[in-house]
Order: sequence, then structure tokens, then C-alpha cells
Amino acid sequence: MNDIFAPIYETLFGLYDPKFDLIFSTLYNGGGYIKIGLIFILIPLIMWALFYFAWRNPYGKYWYWLLWLLFSCIVVFGVTWGVANTEIFASNNQNLIDALADPNTGYEQYASSLPIKYAMINTGLAIIIGFIFSLILKQFSKIQMHLPF
Repeated sequence: MNDIFAPIYETLFGLYDPKFDLIFSTLYNGGGYIKIGLIFILIPLIMWALFYFAWRNPYGKYWYWLLWLLFSCIVVFGVTWGVANTEIFASNNQNLIDALADPNTGYEQYASSLPIKYAMINTGLAIIIGFIFSLILKQFSKIQMHLPF
């Protein structure tokens, strides 16, 4: 799965910088891309399943759906930021730890900007995939079948 998620972040969204290859190889080899990638898929799936099957309000309005989308995106953003931050700064890779500790390498400054970038990318992807999950799951809901439209 690393081979699926790593190109999405590194190539498609252009996060890869060869000067800081140690960070990206650590994410790849440690399974960080798998964790970060599954966040934008699994959290919206769980959140929309809760919305369509556990929330029992037959008079749900469109703005409830929008608030749920916003709440789902906030959760994805926070979890992604936490996982990315942990995978980079709490790594077991001694070379990366040394590079982050040395202020002359620029690793720490660059690495501190990455978790927010991963979080923003995942939030955007979660909006898209959440909308798709919403359209699929509403077909099977007995209560919220009229939302989003």
C-alpha cells in the first residue's frame, strides 16, 4: 500500500523534496504513508456510516449534513496532523533524529511544515471521498435517505 499512497503525496501533490529524502524514506519504510493514507478513507467511511445508520433524526436538514462534513474534515485534519507529526518526529531512524537535531541541515524547519501539509491534503481528499461515501451510503439508509439532496 506504500506504493499507492506515497506517489499520491510525493508526486501528485508535490511534497517530495530530494534534499530531505531521509524524511520521505522514513515515512515509506516505516509504513507512515499507509497510516496517513488510510486516514482519509477510513475516517470519512466511519463518520458517514454513523450519520446514515446511527443518527436517528428523520427530519435532518441539509445544514446538518454540511455540519457533519465539516466535523468529519476536522477529525481527519487532526488525526492526520497527529500521525504525520508522530511518524516524523518520533521516528526510530537515528539518521533522521540526528538530522532533525542539527539546525544547520534545515531538516527541523522543513519537517515541521510537513504535518500540516499532509493534514490539508487529507482534508481535501476526505471531502471528496466523504461526498462519494455519502452518496453511496444514503441509498441504504432508512432514515437519512434524503440527505444531502
